[in-house]
Amino acid sequence: MSYQVLAMDIDGTLRPFGSQTVPAAALAALQAVQRAGVRIVVATGRGRVSVPGGMLGRLRPDAWLCAAGAEVLGKDGRLLAAHRLTAEEMYALVDFFEDYDYPLRFQFSDGNYVYVGYAESLARHKAQHSGVRLFDGEDQNRHLQDMPYSAFGCLPQAAAAQFQQKYGYLGLRFLFHNGTDCDIMPAGVDKATSLAALLEDWGVPAAQCVAVGDSDNDAGMLQWAGLGVCVADGTPAARSAAACLCAPAAQAGVADLCRELWPAAFAQA
Repeated sequence: MSYQVLAMDIDGTLRPFGSQTVPAAALAALQAVQRAGVRIVVATGRGRVSVPGGMLGRLRPDAWLCAAGAEVLGKDGRLLAAHRLTAEEMYALVDFFEDYDYPLRFQFSDGNYVYVGYAESLARHKAQHSGVRLFDGEDQNRHLQDMPYSAFGCLPQAAAAQFQQKYGYLGLRFLFHNGTDCDIMPAGVDKATSLAALLEDWGVPAAQCVAVGDSDNDAGMLQWAGLGVCVADGTPAARSAAACLCAPAAQAGVADLCRELWPAAFAQA
């Protein structure tokens, strides 16, 4: 199979958790396959403004699926699609997280605003070297300008089940990265649906797409793509959705994958 598109997550897939940078070998491999004609799509839970300028080096992706698919941009940065939380969804999240004092932030077009637990969220992100800038939104008025793309919470998975018992009619989904951190997405919006819409516009079938990820928010994309690949230390849901595994981000597993799938791109390297 000749794959035309490579879609990949950043955190935990390209960038090892706890590291401030993406391994140079992974970035070089992505540039090599892109020069060979493969389209590169970044599919991340981060909002576009939360990807620091130097994180991906000189790589210039052909498209961005940000906020776990809620914010879609072209290579030139033009917004192609936007899916936002409703006021009802947002208020339900704030009420629940405030009741239990769980950290909660929202991804808006200009950044991440922490509505609950700003001090704790700031400390966690500094420890993780995420490079994500957080704004103190505990006055809870940023949404009066426009609604956010998605939410990010820190809570036990059992608590997410409690939320669903009370607010399940909203259809919100809690997509966990580890035991507690999760993207919170509206129904029908994720990396898979946005990737499918993008490739339909490009005229590329799913069978010619490779998707790589590590977390629950990647599982749908890994299952949808012609070849879904999960890093070896990914979540159970991501590993189950993938057709195969590659080495972890810390070992630049994406670089090895690129060499395996597109050897001609490295023939003169």
